[in-house]
Amino acid sequence: MSVSSPLMASFYALLTVLITGMQNITIRLATDDGAHSFQVVLFRNLFGLLSVVLIILWMERRLPRSRHAAMIAIACIAHVASMFTGYFGIAVLPLNESAALAFAMPLFATAGAALFLGETVRARRWSAVIIGFLGVLIILRPGVIPFEWGAAMVLVSAMLGAVITLLSKHWIAGESATTLIFYQSLFSALFSIPPAAIVWEAPPGFAASMMIANGILGTLGWITFLRACALTDASALMPYEFLRLPVVAVFAFALFGETPDEWVWLGAAVIFTSTLYIAHREAAVARQAAARRLAENAPP
Repeated sequence: MSVSSPLMASFYALLTVLITGMQNITIRLATDDGAHSFQVVLFRNLFGLLSVVLIILWMERRLPRSRHAAMIAIACIAHVASMFTGYFGIAVLPLNESAALAFAMPLFATAGAALFLGETVRARRWSAVIIGFLGVLIILRPGVIPFEWGAAMVLVSAMLGAVITLLSKHWIAGESATTLIFYQSLFSALFSIPPAAIVWEAPPGFAASMMIANGILGTLGWITFLRACALTDASALMPYEFLRLPVVAVFAFALFGETPDEWVWLGAAVIFTSTLYIAHREAAVARQAAARRLAENAPP
């Protein structure tokens, strides 16, 4: 008996959430064992590239070529910077807090699309963006708890992630998923080398194993996410993203004894509800635009 596409999409979405949560754990375990977060990024990208190359050669027998390699390289500068800042935040913040703040990325993407790309964002989506940023303030509670650089780095990482989303959408549309993953892995590995070289020390064995695992998990996460997207609309996958927080919370409690307070849960819920609404509205706008184009091109 065949399994329905929505059910398989749900399976791959849940698997992606689990893999992403495990990645956060490997980052913390590696840095706690003495590895610098820059080294973790390098290992993530090097072993991610190795696994991507092996998978592509096994499936297609040759490496892909791109018409937009220069554009992908520029986007990868932001991608690697996002990894450096995000990994630093994961290393120094409670895992639950870093996971919750990372939900802010779609808020930055929506604001950036309106302010810098001239996309039309109407009052309802702007309201969702503002409410989402109120969720960020609920988690950070400025003036109530001390400012933490780790939180700032996670938010910078989310901003850079939004930049990547916008660049990918407007510069390198039309490339296959395989091509994008290969060139992103290649350039990210190359760009990770100089910063890691500055702080380089031979990592302890356990830290090295966690860094390698992080690289492999990153590739597996990409594959499962793309499989889910191939089976259903990306906006339908958004609700699963919030499950990342309880997944991380379980790992964080089991391995590090960390428990999120009520403010993290509340702020994360506010942020996620806002981003879910934004995804819903963007999907609705896209469907309306497609319907108008279809009507305009219909024969008289």
